[in-house]
Amino acid sequence: MTAVAIRRAGPDDAAAVAALNAHVQGWHAAHYPEAFFPQPDPAALTAHFAGRLSEPGVTCLLAGDPAAGYALCSLQERGLSVFSPPVRRLMIEHVAVAPQVRRRGIGAALLAEARALACALGVDEILLDTWEGNHAAHAFFEAQGFALRRMLYRATP
Repeated sequence: MTAVAIRRAGPDDAAAVAALNAHVQGWHAAHYPEAFFPQPDPAALTAHFAGRLSEPGVTCLLAGDPAAGYALCSLQERGLSVFSPPVRRLMIEHVAVAPQVRRRGIGAALLAEARALACALGVDEILLDTWEGNHAAHAFFEAQGFALRRMLYRATP
């Protein structure tokens, strides 16, 4: 396995991120059709990512050239409250690796770079958002040192 080059994405990389997001969006739409559109408008999706990549506190890590994977991370800060101490966390909102290049260390390299980003930002914790049915991703995340922390239940009225 060769080293994977990781760089920070900018707004000009929005189309590449949107393209990498397509298979993830498709998986989510297939498993949770009530919550996800199967094929969002490509121009709107690119515009969405361009906006996100311009937000303060948002870092998108791109792997490879051409890009073969990404991790979209956001810095979250919560102040002291009556319930809990203050916290700074890095939320990994998306992790995507193109299906044709999986199991080549790209996802692990993205998560390692996210950990380095977390250290540089001086955060207290790293959280990763995932859906209950994504069992293959769960096994990967656990192999990378993540552990289940909380669960979200859903009901319809």
